[in-house]
Amino acid sequence: MRILATLCTLAALTAAIWAGAQLWQQVARWQADAAPALAPANAPALPVPPPPAPPARWPAIFGEPHPPAPPEPPAAEPQPPGAPKPPLDSLGYRLRGVVRSHDKLWALVSHPTGETLVRAGDVIAPGIRALRIAAEGLYISRDEDAPELLAFPQ
Repeated sequence: MRILATLCTLAALTAAIWAGAQLWQQVARWQADAAPALAPANAPALPVPPPPAPPARWPAIFGEPHPPAPPEPPAAEPQPPGAPKPPLDSLGYRLRGVVRSHDKLWALVSHPTGETLVRAGDVIAPGIRALRIAAEGLYISRDEDAPELLAFPQ
């Protein structure tokens, strides 16, 4: 049995070598046919083909692409009105008097922390500004709201 296996292996090996040699000859023949023939030195040069035309630009059927627009900011919700501010008298401010000198006008405002001499436009306390001094009293704006009158005491 071993002899038969050895003979079959040798026959297959011989067939493989013979097929490889045939393939080698065929490939060598194809390479010889594919090799370009050398042109003589005085032969005219072949014309260079023109570059290919750019691809046709088709019109946009569905419009031009645009980047997405940013979303609209949400509308600000209306805020409920704030609590009413306490009257100026409850804050401890009192108008003690008005000083007039030529074309200048000052108001004397008292507070439990002390008295202050103010002109129109001065800041009395943080958020409290003297707007104008009139015959009826001192007009004060709190947090840039509508002016309030700090009148003379009765």
